[in-house]
Amino acid sequence: MSRGRRSPNAAPGCYQLPEDAHLALEQTRDRLRLLARLAAPRSPQDDLPEAELPLAPAALAHCFEELADRLDSSLRRVRWPQSPPA
Repeated sequence: MSRGRRSPNAAPGCYQLPEDAHLALEQTRDRLRLLARLAAPRSPQDDLPEAELPLAPAALAHCFEELADRLDSSLRRVRWPQSPPA
């Protein structure tokens, strides 16, 4: 008798994602929403072509790189269930 955790049987055509990878995807979604809120105009003047975002381009690039890395890590953990032996 095995004492390890058994993975639930997935329906055909479904993928399996470990719980921690799912949590990482949720956190990534939340960070993207935060970045969207930080970048959103707060007044009509903020939406003018000459308006500037008070965030250094390097800092913004770092945020996007970190988010892309987190997405890559989570997506690499996706597993398709193996077909049961015939």
